[in-house]
Amino acid sequence: MEHYFGFVPSDKLKALIIEAEQVIASNEQVDYYPYRDALTHQTARDLTDNLLVGLVDIIPNPERQASMRKIVVTIERATDTLLNILLGKENNEEVLPSFHFLRDRATFIDNEGVKRIGFKLSDSDAKTIDEGFAAITPEHVDRAKFKTALETVNEETLTHFVSRFAETLKLGMIKRKSVPVAKAAIDKGMSMALNKLLPDLPDTSLNRLANYYRPFIVKKPS
Repeated sequence: MEHYFGFVPSDKLKALIIEAEQVIASNEQVDYYPYRDALTHQTARDLTDNLLVGLVDIIPNPERQASMRKIVVTIERATDTLLNILLGKENNEEVLPSFHFLRDRATFIDNEGVKRIGFKLSDSDAKTIDEGFAAITPEHVDRAKFKTALETVNEETLTHFVSRFAETLKLGMIKRKSVPVAKAAIDKGMSMALNKLLPDLPDTSLNRLANYYRPFIVKKPS
């Protein structure tokens, strides 16, 4: 059994994917980089919406909800700043590796035949995530295991969509060095969100949180 992390793209992201694929397939004599940049920014927004924005409603305390929203805004700004640094005008040949990454390594088809944005998990990460989600049931709660699972999801998502994607970009030394710095800043924000969210959640809310994340993990026959 193979494990994947992934979510169904928003209507806006679906439209951008179709548009970009059509432009490249038709060999139109236009610049590809604006399509790549729009697609990348929207993928980042979809990731934030799925991983963080959807969690706000699970928080029972209004003050903590407001605090969580501030963290989400901080992460969105850090992500936008990084992408604005990395992306920009390039010739079509230089842009194609990024398109190929987004098409071939950042999407998969789930068991219902639906295209998702996501990637295959390693066996060890899949085991950690499975065990963490299984540790949250109406009868029993293991916060430490669950937190480790969520941290694994966040870390692997950042590694894939920041570090591995950045490898497809033609970057100078200064921009290349900015990637791990920015990734660390985004990771810090996501860790802060988890540390603020998990400790005081009642068991019922933890179960809601686990149920929110479970559909993102897709198990497919090898």
